[in-house]
Amino acid sequence: MSSKRDTGRIQRHRLPDEADRGGRWRYAAGAAVVVVVLGAGLVLGFGDFLGRPEAGATSATPVRMSMAGFDPQIITAKAGTDIELELWTTDAAMHLEGGVHTLISDQLGIREELPAESHRTVTLRMPTAPGDYDIYCDTCCGGKESPTMHGVLRVAA
Repeated sequence: MSSKRDTGRIQRHRLPDEADRGGRWRYAAGAAVVVVVLGAGLVLGFGDFLGRPEAGATSATPVRMSMAGFDPQIITAKAGTDIELELWTTDAAMHLEGGVHTLISDQLGIREELPAESHRTVTLRMPTAPGDYDIYCDTCCGGKESPTMHGVLRVAA
């Protein structure tokens, strides 16, 4: 009777050790591809935050200069004082005319240039007359003519 039972069973075949190792390598390679693709997606999705100056590293106000304009769009300071701005950008040089972003105020005689993918601190002297002063970038995305490339330097009394 035992022989009848044996013939009706499905026999399981074990893979040789070499085949097991090949399967493990394929699994590891597939997992590595997934990690690389997810990592690239994170860099592309959140890359603008890489290179951003650390909060609290200086007393300067961080100002992001990008193809979308200035962030924040309104920078507030007291009349007659100096203000420190930590200008930063992650935009690549190929997107910028001359490889730089600019922060310009014709009214205040300001012209600061920031090379692509960099940051630096600048000190600006605020006028004694309170008011809103236009700032703009003229090196990308339509320049001065583009409404997104403008910001406001608000000088309070």
